[in-house]
Amino acid sequence: MAEVIGMTDATIEWAPLAATVRNALAQRARRQGRPPDSGLYGWQPRYDERVVAVAGLTGSAGATTVSLALASVATLTGPARIIECAPPSRSGLTAAADAELGTGRGGWTRGQREGVTLIRRSSTSLFDAAPPPSEEAETFTVLDVGDLLTDRPGEQSIAADVADGWVLVAKPSVPCLRQLELVLDLGLAHNPTLAIVGSSPRRWPSRLASAIQPRTRALLESGRVATFRHDKLLALTGLTPDPLPRHVAASARTLLTFLEGRPQ
Repeated sequence: MAEVIGMTDATIEWAPLAATVRNALAQRARRQGRPPDSGLYGWQPRYDERVVAVAGLTGSAGATTVSLALASVATLTGPARIIECAPPSRSGLTAAADAELGTGRGGWTRGQREGVTLIRRSSTSLFDAAPPPSEEAETFTVLDVGDLLTDRPGEQSIAADVADGWVLVAKPSVPCLRQLELVLDLGLAHNPTLAIVGSSPRRWPSRLASAIQPRTRALLESGRVATFRHDKLLALTGLTPDPLPRHVAASARTLLTFLEGRPQ
């Protein structure tokens, strides 16, 4: 029978082992192919840690820049760090640190700049590995989830009680406004604050203003909106160890007052 189907006795004997190896390789490929959100769902911050999640509504919306600026202004009152959840190929923090501190458990790389600890995934990062715990008391942690909300809107990527506040980062474009309305309609971010990277809504052309839908309009009218003016040099170089532009830091301070509930 072995000769009829083109298999030898030796092939038949090794078939179960070969199938096991194939299944193991397939499971490993599926794990590596998943977006890096699986390590976040079971993650819980330290009991005295405050976490703000920052999500971009489209790719390259500026979520990492807003996250870094927010963490930087938070260092004025205590320790702060940023955890970037994007894979290494999409990291915006690759050149942002002025000191690299090495890679720790789970493949998370630590760096430092201007009092902010930068934590990002390395090339050896395990997608199931949760971010490292805070090492200092009362740390302000900015969780840069990138475009995770719009990548997998039907799944709960982050436990509901992890983030104390949400920031949605948008560019002034019709596609971005559509994504914003979708996220607000699905309730993926509780009581969010909006960060606009670009021109203020008051300066939007009529074609863009007409694309504003009901939930987006309600958020704009709530006043919980911080505008980050476009910076040509920052757009050209990306994040580097150099200090952030003053106008970016000023917008981040405004954003922080919204998150802390202080009146303007």
